[in-house]
Amino acid sequence: MAHDVNQREMDVPAQVRLALIEKISAERVDLWIAADTAWSWDGSALRLSFSSEFACDIARKMLGREIAEVAKQMLGDCGIDFAHDPAAVLAAQSGAETRTTLSQPVTGTSSESDSAATDVPAAIRIASGTESSTQPIDKIDDRAVVAERSVLTARRAARALAAATPATTHQKDLWRQVVRGSCNELAYTTASLVIKEPGRLTPVFISGPNGCGKSLLAASIAQQLRVARRLRRVVHMTSEQFTNDFMDGLRGGGLPMFRRKYREVEALVLDDVQFFAGKKSTLAEVKHTLDNLLNQGKQVVCTADRSLNELGALGQDIVGRLRGGLVTPMFPIDAELRAQMLTKLLDDEGIEVESEVIEQLAERCAGDGRVVHGVCKRLMATAALRRSKLSWSQCWEAVYDLVQATQPVVRIGDIERVVCSVFGLEPDSLQSSTKMRSVSQPRMLAMFLARRYTPAAYKEIGEYFGRRRHSTVISAEKTVEGWLNESSEVAIGRGLSVRDALRHVESQLQVG
Repeated sequence: MAHDVNQREMDVPAQVRLALIEKISAERVDLWIAADTAWSWDGSALRLSFSSEFACDIARKMLGREIAEVAKQMLGDCGIDFAHDPAAVLAAQSGAETRTTLSQPVTGTSSESDSAATDVPAAIRIASGTESSTQPIDKIDDRAVVAERSVLTARRAARALAAATPATTHQKDLWRQVVRGSCNELAYTTASLVIKEPGRLTPVFISGPNGCGKSLLAASIAQQLRVARRLRRVVHMTSEQFTNDFMDGLRGGGLPMFRRKYREVEALVLDDVQFFAGKKSTLAEVKHTLDNLLNQGKQVVCTADRSLNELGALGQDIVGRLRGGLVTPMFPIDAELRAQMLTKLLDDEGIEVESEVIEQLAERCAGDGRVVHGVCKRLMATAALRRSKLSWSQCWEAVYDLVQATQPVVRIGDIERVVCSVFGLEPDSLQSSTKMRSVSQPRMLAMFLARRYTPAAYKEIGEYFGRRRHSTVISAEKTVEGWLNESSEVAIGRGLSVRDALRHVESQLQVG
């Protein structure tokens, strides 16, 4: 019985840490709590032992409140102790060598879970039997109930662990979830090279519209750098999270700690950097952080929902640094890739659907990966109800409303807006009377796309673009078709090819 209680006590810190990850994300935990921190529980107090005073102070300042909340929720009233104790850290590291999982018997004073290290960025280290001077939230004087409390807290921790497990499981094998196709082939290859040799291609900038898989690819890069390359300090977060941490550092006087933490990472993955636009102080911090990491040859990966040409609000300094790395676009997933995704998702769930049915569904889905996942989940529910191979009529009946609701309605005004954005033109340029090639050629592209994506007649399109005759629209359509056949260049400063220009415009139109 005593052995069982001791075992539960040793499991409690790991479960508290997993619950903390569930509450605030693995990235924040790994950012502010040093990887070699030893966690221990003596039945009445939770102790975190650090190898340096700096690591101890920053953890207490940045996450002390969150740790106390999680501990109180799981363990009830207990003490929380942050201690500079290199001996405890060393003991935890020594004991970890004799243990591979948290559930195995232990003969030393510490343990480490290899399986947990696979799922979260930093290994979980646990020390037990260490005396500590704590500052209890609600001091417990009656030591006679320690054993009973240990059993109760273990049960609470087990429930919290069960709640935290799905989030951890969701992080497994992200790289395997990435489906390769012509619309993301360059980005996929780039990610493979980054994982194979971190720091060789840095910085990496991945751009693409919503739903094309940028965030999944970024998350899979971060995970593979931790798991496959064994990098211990990989920070992956959204730009909003970076901004919030920066503001917390400013308000709490912890800016030096914030900077030291971010500039000691081995890899930094920032999602949705367009969020930084217009935030002057944050942009200055981002610039200095990038400079520091790039000067050390560390791997930096950034993603955005638009190209660098459309991110002037980030400032020339940051845009210039990103241009100096590998810039790779992603495009809306095409019908072929949507079919591959549906096939893989349905196969993983053991749902039988004819390949012809999958192809028809893929043709009708919008170019957004989230829609494909939504269709798959709807088919999962339908298959559970039918308990047989799904026919085309059953599949279409199940997802019709979902597919129709996500189809973007393209208007001539939408085409005009996107074309002006891609070519850097003023909003009313295409309706003006100017005949400069830098305006007239994008105007012809817009007319061509208006014929492809809208039911508007030649006359209506001509009227919209500056009261031009329908014969002008017919001529523009034929001219663009000729450009596509000849792979011509559009004369707009940097010589963007017609085919690339069309892909950029269509990628934004197809996701609304």
